[in-house]
Amino acid sequence: MFKKLLPILVVGAILITSCGVLVDTAEPTAAPTETAEPTTETAAEDTTAESAAATPEPFTDANNPCTSFSVLQYSLGEPYPGLPAVTDEDYSVGPDDAALTFIVYSEPQCPYCAQMDPILDEFQALYPDDVRVVFRLRPFPETFHNKSIIASQAMVAAGLQGKFDEFRQFIFERQYQDTSDPDQAALPETDFWSGLEPADFDAWLKEQVPALGIDADQLISDMYSDEVVAEVKAYQDAADSLGVTGTPTLMINGYQWPESSRGIEIFSIYLRLIKNQANEMDTCPATVIDASKTYTATISTTQGDIQVELYPDKAPMAVNSFVYLAQQGWYNNLPIIASTDFLLSGDPSDTGYGGAGYAYLDEPSDLTFDEAGMLASYSVWSGYGTNGSMFFINKTALADQENRTIFGKVTEGLDLLDKFEIRDNIFDPVIDKVLEVTITEE
Repeated sequence: MFKKLLPILVVGAILITSCGVLVDTAEPTAAPTETAEPTTETAAEDTTAESAAATPEPFTDANNPCTSFSVLQYSLGEPYPGLPAVTDEDYSVGPDDAALTFIVYSEPQCPYCAQMDPILDEFQALYPDDVRVVFRLRPFPETFHNKSIIASQAMVAAGLQGKFDEFRQFIFERQYQDTSDPDQAALPETDFWSGLEPADFDAWLKEQVPALGIDADQLISDMYSDEVVAEVKAYQDAADSLGVTGTPTLMINGYQWPESSRGIEIFSIYLRLIKNQANEMDTCPATVIDASKTYTATISTTQGDIQVELYPDKAPMAVNSFVYLAQQGWYNNLPIIASTDFLLSGDPSDTGYGGAGYAYLDEPSDLTFDEAGMLASYSVWSGYGTNGSMFFINKTALADQENRTIFGKVTEGLDLLDKFEIRDNIFDPVIDKVLEVTITEE
């Protein structure tokens, strides 16, 4: 069934959403009693990328046949109001000009933060030139997490010795003992701090931090200094005034990130989409086809040439877009995603969400996918007029695809469709590509 197309394209996103939501495996804590209740974020219901991206009405129609469009515009809503800009005072890792900046409001005793923290570290390490992670403390009162404030003061004090990141990673690693992790299970229970009474925390620090290259006596002295106490109180007040009541609260380029979809693969998809914005066009394509003429396309690929007859009478918007992009060299060297049912290309981001920066209306007709070799527009939100640069060719008969816009048919090279190696996970290496699309007008 072709309905499996979207899950195949964004398999990473779906895996993270269904299996990688942050689940609290730590000991339960009492609910806070403050008026503005701080909360740790809980695991949300599983959602697929398609249902999460559902839109209430078409983006384009006969009255508005084409409009500027990028999936990023609609995935994260509005920028978080009042979010302070990143400054030299922030704790951050990664270049200032990174394409993607995470700001995470976190606190050391939050179990969800302990799960989120290494994910952000790993992601930044994978893309050191493109990703910056900014860590902002969001302490909670003792009535909620009894060592949140003093542990936050210890983090700031470690920063005074140039060891903020080392201490941050350590304090999260040693928050709770995960007995399912062989490395942690082998450690004595006394190596973990979250279950300690606040009065015992200093002694634990003195025993543990020298291994990090931290002067323990200086750390204890600094963490109770007036300056550090005031700094942590300022972090708490700033988070309160900003409305950050849960941790980890995660921002991506100024937008709040949904708590149900966090992980390396879904972050990678967004990074690809963000970088693809440089390829997107500012306007809809100019009209480049003549209804009185016929058009054929030669799709040159790593497996050979596929000849396609185009149908400007059936789908003029789709044909015009395809011809225009081909003339601009858009399709040159773009990856192909191949499954047992289709070939798909046209997305420089190689995510199944990218495009040329515009969307055009759906143009359903009497054409169907009853036979292989139909050339059609692919959009993330089928039926909502978000067609763009992506196209696919079906290898098998497909049902229930009435909303898809068919704008051509393979006339030569149909046998090549089965020669493309299956690549149905966008995180697998690119195997085949579209080398060029050449248009012939008669």
